[in-house]
Amino acid sequence: MKLDRAAWRRVLLRTVIPNRRSLNPSTCLWTLGALVLLSSGAPTVLAAPPYSEATVTRVQNKVSYGEQRGAESVTRPAAAQDVVRPKNFLLSENDSRAELQYADGTIVRIGQNTVFSFEADSRTLSLTKGSLIFYVPKGQGGATIKTPSLTAAITGTVGKVSRDTIAIIEGSVKLVPSGEVVVAGQFARRNPDGTITIGWFKKGTEFDGVLMTFNGPLPPFRDLVPATGAVTFDMTAINLQEVLDRTAIHPGALKHFFPIQPKRRKDEKDRPNATPTPIVKQTAPTRTPGKDTTPPVGSTPVATPVATPTSTPGATPVIIFNPGL
Repeated sequence: MKLDRAAWRRVLLRTVIPNRRSLNPSTCLWTLGALVLLSSGAPTVLAAPPYSEATVTRVQNKVSYGEQRGAESVTRPAAAQDVVRPKNFLLSENDSRAELQYADGTIVRIGQNTVFSFEADSRTLSLTKGSLIFYVPKGQGGATIKTPSLTAAITGTVGKVSRDTIAIIEGSVKLVPSGEVVVAGQFARRNPDGTITIGWFKKGTEFDGVLMTFNGPLPPFRDLVPATGAVTFDMTAINLQEVLDRTAIHPGALKHFFPIQPKRRKDEKDRPNATPTPIVKQTAPTRTPGKDTTPPVGSTPVATPVATPTSTPGATPVIIFNPGL
């Protein structure tokens, strides 16, 4: 149902204003601004309501609900139906997760070893460390995602976020302040030297990860779940940041993300079913003290075949980044 200007004014006067004592100042200011615009005859393009609070909808294992009090913080175990406000934060430990939902439909799911908070007026979702998945509905005014390494403006988007990486599953984001756009299927990563890499992640891995189905599929992907409740895509891999946390300082991290492809022999370039060519290795005779081991004249040296491995044509190309693994 589409309401005209007068109808919207009546809705605000009857529902919001009588409950103004229970609303925070940011919501009251937004409501007052809406009434001024509706009364003045100006175009009814309203700013997005602030992220005044979010409700915890699910908690798994050890997640703390915290409040910043000056230079100190006080925490307690988080629970479903907790109301999180801008002065609060959530802290998860190993193998722990939580989901929050905002009044406009925005959903945030935090992974393990994560610290998350948000700002009301700027609608900023802040990741101090760890990982999260966000869903911001289209047409709700957008939001901003902020990490220690990257900041991006969100419209209607689904994305995975870690400390230095933002991977987009649906929609797009615009990096701040560069203005570069990252679309679905791409990731933006802040490199150690300060530069930013924008590239494509491996197709088919966008739905991997525990958080993608934590508390059910996200709204844009609920149609992918059949009536039996089984998910049609593979969800067995762990979350983006859980992989990055475990591999970032591991000696095999580079080999994992940048696998070295075996070189093919030149003479096997056009031979799809080439068999290894044995290499004859000459073995020197072993001399034993007091015993003559010199081979008889005219004898043939012993040859030991050594197989040389070859690659199979059509091997998988090097993947720059995989958001789910």
